[in-house]
Amino acid sequence: MLTYNRLIKHRQAFTSLTGLTVSEFDELYTRFAPAWEQAELARLSRPNRQRAIGGGGHYLHSERSQLLMVMLWLRLYVTTAALGALFDVNKSTISRNSRRILTVLQAISEPTLRWPDPPKHGIGLDEALQRYPDLLAVVDVTEQVVLRPQDRHQEQAHFSGKRRLPTAKNGLLVNEAGEIRAITRSYPGRTHDLTLIRQSGVLAQVPDEVPLIGDSAFNGIHHDLPNHSVATAHKAERNHPLTADHKQANHELSRNRIIIENVFAHMKKFNSLAGRFRHVLDPIHSAVFAVVAALVNRRTQLRLGTLTA
Repeated sequence: MLTYNRLIKHRQAFTSLTGLTVSEFDELYTRFAPAWEQAELARLSRPNRQRAIGGGGHYLHSERSQLLMVMLWLRLYVTTAALGALFDVNKSTISRNSRRILTVLQAISEPTLRWPDPPKHGIGLDEALQRYPDLLAVVDVTEQVVLRPQDRHQEQAHFSGKRRLPTAKNGLLVNEAGEIRAITRSYPGRTHDLTLIRQSGVLAQVPDEVPLIGDSAFNGIHHDLPNHSVATAHKAERNHPLTADHKQANHELSRNRIIIENVFAHMKKFNSLAGRFRHVLDPIHSAVFAVVAALVNRRTQLRLGTLTA
């Protein structure tokens, strides 16, 4: 039976199976434990509960091992039956507990994906630049293939003209160093990238002094950001091919946009965001995207030395 205490004896395997080092996992658990305790207290204190708190069956695994289950699921995206065999519990128990844990992880993840507060008066320029390094905002949308919805209207809503398959889409905003500043919930694959970003409300979070760039899918986004400097890729149209200057401008834009593609690549090392998503989209897919984004972002901030909490 797999447990946290057994797996930490094999640190290389721990990282391969979870996507986190042991120290990263322990740090995550430190933030997770109080939020989990509070969520469980609220669940067990519901008015219609017939048992006193402490009554009923007890978990076979510790909280650390339960969190480990979810991290394995995010990284490997194996079935609940396979995960249940690894941890010697029923697949229904895996499904029930993992959803509750995923909800708590989402709650502690989303607040970390935001723009920094503006500099306070009285600090020097060097300190301000170190604390608030954002010189650029890069916007993009990624999509993931999902199971074909049984409902005809849902199937049409999720059908992606680009992938020719049903998909879910999520938007992302990063700064020039690759730090994630905002994410969106999951949207049906038929939603246009610009419509998704507009409806999500993330544009309102971009500070006025930060320029924004995006690919040609975001042509017209400057109407939503009248106080910002905005640049999007030029797009060839019928009888209006791209000029040499347009191509050069697109090339320069791509050099700055590549950072968000790298972020997506790091996130998709977690198989739950890489292959076909097999679970109910709302709210599980949004929660998975938020949790993985926070994990990737925290590692980026540790590397850059910008982690503040």
